[in-house]
Amino acid sequence: MNANRRTVLHDLLTLDQKASLEAIYLAKEVATDQLRRAPNALADIVDAFHAATGRTDIDAALLLRYMFNRRKAKDWPRLCGHAQRFKPVANVLSPCEQAQLKTIYESLDITSDDLLFSAGLIRRIAQQFRVATGKVVLGSILIAVIVAKRRRGDWVRIRTGDVPFADIAQVARDHKTA
Repeated sequence: MNANRRTVLHDLLTLDQKASLEAIYLAKEVATDQLRRAPNALADIVDAFHAATGRTDIDAALLLRYMFNRRKAKDWPRLCGHAQRFKPVANVLSPCEQAQLKTIYESLDITSDDLLFSAGLIRRIAQQFRVATGKVVLGSILIAVIVAKRRRGDWVRIRTGDVPFADIAQVARDHKTA
């Protein structure tokens, strides 16, 4: 990892806040990839982080993005065999419902990773899915299906820009620590 990227990743949280978040994450034992489909676990992590650090200016979406970017940079603790197990998320939807979700995802023309961190887009997808199928499903579950299908190569990969980790640079600029 280059020095510039390391600086950007550490700009969001102080070393103590980083250590607190890592300890909370390890204690919760839910892998970062599973947090979007386990909103209660993510809420517990956020609440514990707020209590431990006093940083209430950082919401769930921002903390999740921070953890994902650190994981992508191979700078995040691993749960190894201690992670909670979840059933495959794609089984939640019928093939017809998956086709409807795929159409919604492709029409947005936004990367699946960007969808993870926008509460407004998650609500929009859930609402469009409800209109298209008549079924109410949590937006976080729909996003988990999108990501799972995209990562397996079943669905098209939407890519915007060629700058890796550009999003965390913007986050760091927007949330400078004192």
